Amino acid sequence: MVDISMEMGLVGLAAVVGLGIPIWKKYKTAILNKIGKKVDELEDVIEDKTGIDVEISDAVDNVLDKVVENAEELAEDFAEDGKVEADRLDSVVDEIKETVSDSADEVIDDIVEDLNENIEETLGNMTVSALRDMLKERDLPVSGRKAELIERLLE
Repeated sequence: MVDISMEMGLVGLAAVVGLGIPIWKKYKTAILNKIGKKVDELEDVIEDKTGIDVEISDAVDNVLDKVVENAEELAEDFAEDGKVEADRLDSVVDEIKETVSDSADEVIDDIVEDLNENIEETLGNMTVSALRDMLKERDLPVSGRKAELIERLLE
């Protein structure tokens, strides 16, 4: 016995996919540009609040490119024969997860690098007395020039 609701759902999905591909292709650039502007605004807010110049637009672009590429391929596959193989779907999910992970790692590395630069600048602006107090709190040697004290704190 055929489940009518399931069959109707698949027909509806095929219609949406069939109609969605041309619509997506028509508005893709506008949608991606709007996302890009929102990402730029987010970067500005993060910088205003933290002082860290975060560049996440490249990471977001990489992820969006991978998602769009795979979604378009899946939609075209579905439009052709009304189905998508489960292992194909799994491989797409894995590809997207890997892209997100790689992109996140790049952003995190950039943030850590920027934080390290900010820490060095902050420590450099402190007095030798304040640096020695920080070293005492950590049970570290307090002798040496300012540069040595800073280096000790950074280790």
